[in-house]
Amino acid sequence: MADVESHIDLTRKLQTVEHDRIELVQQAVEVLRSIQSGNEGELTEALSGVVGLAYLLGVQMGVPPHRIDHGIVNSFRIAAEVDDKRHTDLTEVIRYLSDRY
Repeated sequence: MADVESHIDLTRKLQTVEHDRIELVQQAVEVLRSIQSGNEGELTEALSGVVGLAYLLGVQMGVPPHRIDHGIVNSFRIAAEVDDKRHTDLTEVIRYLSDRY
């Protein structure tokens, strides 16, 4: 009986992850639409959705939010060293995330 319950739990978890994955793609589309429309409020809401769903998917897959933050900081530090055009913006995100932990 435990095998059946374990299988059901796994199926539910996969369905939830699949649903959230689709929602993440839809939120990314909303980001692009809001950029095109120039509506800052819609852009903020859409970006919040993308970030929130990314954290949620991470948690569902066993990755705690602080590890995601560390991953962003590490990769942005490397990018900031070679990307002069975005250095200031990358540094701002690094500073923000670094202040959180």
